Amino acid sequence: MKKRQWQGDIKCSFCSALESAQHLFFGCSVAKIVWRTLGAVIGTSYVPKTIWQVYSWLYAFLSGFYEIYTVGLAAVCWSIWLTRNRATFEKKIINTLFEIAFTTSAFLNYWAGMQKPEMADNVKKGAQLLKRSAAQMLHLCEPSRAEATEREESEGIWGEW
Repeated sequence: MKKRQWQGDIKCSFCSALESAQHLFFGCSVAKIVWRTLGAVIGTSYVPKTIWQVYSWLYAFLSGFYEIYTVGLAAVCWSIWLTRNRATFEKKIINTLFEIAFTTSAFLNYWAGMQKPEMADNVKKGAQLLKRSAAQMLHLCEPSRAEATEREESEGIWGEW
């Protein structure tokens, strides 16, 4: 943003740290949750800290699918970028961090049509696994209905209506 003479806030829209590409895609707590969600799909709790670690990570846990590494990386980064832009320019804050994982899944499904037929099926399967994993994590992380209702009542949220 600095290169384009951005006059707005130079802090991350998610966590208020100084924003950089490295921070946004790998260092921010939001990005870490997205990578951790993807890691759950491929069987690791390791969270990559750089683009090169992503490729090493994918090579270690998804060997044999080299042709789709860049598609997966692009889908994750594009989803984070779009969510960040909505937060920065439209002031739309995400309801749950798993929205980014769901968006990534949607991009993977859509972009599967641009892959060779044998790889397209793998991209679609990966998208479905990511969507299922994000849904399970969302279910585990969301407050129970009773807790949510109690919090809303104590904060007087409904009184604003």
